[in-house]
Amino acid sequence: MAFPYDLLCLILDLLASDKVALCRCCLVNWEFNRAGSRVLYSEIMLWPSFRSWQAQLSSSIFASASLPRNAPHVQVLRIGGYLPHPPPLKLILEVIPTAIKTFENLQTVEVFPDSDHPFTEILTELEGRPSLVNLRVNSSCTDEASAPLLAKIEGLRQLELQRPTRAILQLLPEWLGRLTSLEELHFTRDCGSITPGLLRSFIPLLTHITGFSLGLSYSLTDDDLFLFLAQLPCLEKLQFRYYLQWKSPQPGPALKRLRSVTVHHEPFDEEEAIDQLCAVIQRAVSGAPVERIRLVCSDTEFALDIDGPRGFDALIAHLCSANANLRALDINVLPISAPSVALLFRTCHALEELVIATDTEGYQEFTRLLPTMKRLHTVALGVYSQDGFYASPEDAGRVMQTSDVLRRLSINDVKIAGSWVSDSDGVRFVVQDLSGGASNEVSRGQSATQDQKEPEPPAMNAILEEEEPEE
Repeated sequence: MAFPYDLLCLILDLLASDKVALCRCCLVNWEFNRAGSRVLYSEIMLWPSFRSWQAQLSSSIFASASLPRNAPHVQVLRIGGYLPHPPPLKLILEVIPTAIKTFENLQTVEVFPDSDHPFTEILTELEGRPSLVNLRVNSSCTDEASAPLLAKIEGLRQLELQRPTRAILQLLPEWLGRLTSLEELHFTRDCGSITPGLLRSFIPLLTHITGFSLGLSYSLTDDDLFLFLAQLPCLEKLQFRYYLQWKSPQPGPALKRLRSVTVHHEPFDEEEAIDQLCAVIQRAVSGAPVERIRLVCSDTEFALDIDGPRGFDALIAHLCSANANLRALDINVLPISAPSVALLFRTCHALEELVIATDTEGYQEFTRLLPTMKRLHTVALGVYSQDGFYASPEDAGRVMQTSDVLRRLSINDVKIAGSWVSDSDGVRFVVQDLSGGASNEVSRGQSATQDQKEPEPPAMNAILEEEEPEE
């Protein structure tokens, strides 16, 4: 009896991130090929590195995706990475535009090359696409020649302009007037061209959006930003870049529907500077039903000092008093104290994801109270101590087993994941050691297996360019 196709599709959907397994499934038979190609071709990416651009540009992925039986599966197209200057004209003028013509169900397009190149031919192909709802571009699509073509694209629900240029900002008010279905607008990275007056001019056109992002613009103060945000009554998701201003934002109307806040910032090691950052966060979340808070430090190598300022303790106290329904909290920049860890766990019982830094006393509080958190499934914990602190994968595994719901745990450099598996001996809980790029299975009381090299995927041409036999 043939395997039910609908069930096969559900199974292969679980392999969406495993291209090797999908390629092998496509070789089983034509039924698997039909179901696997739907997932395999849902996202097409051209994102070469400096060393791999020739290999990627000569690959047949676009040609294979353009085949009549594969083109309807393509929903996401991502273009970026390193492209030589000037880029191969055949790629820009023929290969990509020709492929886009066949992608009739294209929903998301991202164009983020590392250096600016004209992409007018691609933008021309995107005009009049009823299926296209998400568009993310950088300055390669917003120069004087490309901006008018970009502003002709309509029907979008999400739009991101990375490093927006004056050319596109001048056209943006009229464009926004035609983007009546727009739900999210994101200005990211360098946004120095956005002034307070320009931001205010967008207000009548953005009263319906639910998501907004703003990158770095030194011409905008915190007061300018929050005055603008307070006039967006539907705003639920906010992301912005904070820079130190030595001035706390003025109180204002609450963002009554705000549920998610992400703040990008520079590393700070002065207590007063951290207080200013916390004041901005408190201003954003006060009076709002915020469920997700995330801080992103621009310096990923920023060294945490256990003796440094503890300004985030005051922030934790504020969040616990006003935002007890938090589901996700990521403030891994500076450590919080053991009392703050205890307060967080006693108050925010809805937490599902947590990223914090603390000292050894805070780690002890974490391990003591972890069993009381009935929804916390993901934790990343930085533990810092003057005397040094070390946790082995076995230590992390023992911590995980004290919780009924925790499935992903990171303690400093140790990363583990737990899951229930079924085998000939029955159902058992298995912990995998993911540290150092490994993916080693560690059952209870057992040691990790040796690293296994990931197999190479089958040749794409063998799967994708063969003609299906006639029935």
